[in-house]
Amino acid sequence: MRKNAKKFSIAVIIVLAVVLVLQVMPASAEIKFGVLPRLSAAELTTMFTPLADYLTQETGEKVTLVIPKDFDAFKAAVKGGQVDIGFANPLIYVQLKKSAGLDPLALSAEPKAGTKFRGIIVARKDSGIQKVQDLKGKKLIFVEKDSAAGYIFQMLLLNMSGLDVQKDFTTLPFAMKHDKVVQAVIDKKADAGGIREDDLEKMKDKLDISQVKIIGYSDYFPNWPMFATAKMDKGSAAKVKAALLKLTVNGPEAAKVVGSAKLAGFATVSDKDYDMLRQAASLVGAM
Repeated sequence: MRKNAKKFSIAVIIVLAVVLVLQVMPASAEIKFGVLPRLSAAELTTMFTPLADYLTQETGEKVTLVIPKDFDAFKAAVKGGQVDIGFANPLIYVQLKKSAGLDPLALSAEPKAGTKFRGIIVARKDSGIQKVQDLKGKKLIFVEKDSAAGYIFQMLLLNMSGLDVQKDFTTLPFAMKHDKVVQAVIDKKADAGGIREDDLEKMKDKLDISQVKIIGYSDYFPNWPMFATAKMDKGSAAKVKAALLKLTVNGPEAAKVVGSAKLAGFATVSDKDYDMLRQAASLVGAM
């Protein structure tokens, strides 16, 4: 009887020891954080490592950055369950939302633009072009087909201004970079071009932007969202969301965590906030 009692006591001690070890061990779960590769992998790693570290600390789960090689690889990673959370431009988000079952967690804010941004159309000051309607019959250039503020927003603006986006102007091959759009306008290779509004000022050190003027502004659209993929555990997603929303816009903690990513913090977001963008994307067959 004593022998059995001793064995039982030892078993209880072992069970308690295992429970204690599990309590003090760091979480073994891993959250893979995919970032749309609009810059080089080295740049994005520097920019977003502090946020990954912060989320690791706040959630108790290891957050690891994943930087795909290009936009298509990012989309494939989201659809294929290779990432748990993602950060992408709003157009990529609404495209993926159609089939990938994404859940928006938080809306990013930038130091100057805040939680919303818009596109502009620029023309040379000496072009004689004064307004959007003057672009009928002209040659236009944009960034790329998946550029929200460098193509999609402008298409909606042109449509709402009474132009037929299929036949009222010539669309030149995509420039692929915002500064190349402006350069094409300066060089008179294009009559006008579409870029993100806050990118124009950033070009003043390498382009003579005094030669161009803004002839049209799109509506404002919500900024880049952070989202959870269908693969993400609901409980972990809730922890990530809470952690992101603790980084209030322009708050001291946000500056430390996402300042390197050129962000000012995060705000609440809803999928319906992107309905107008869906309308713009549908106009040019991007949905």
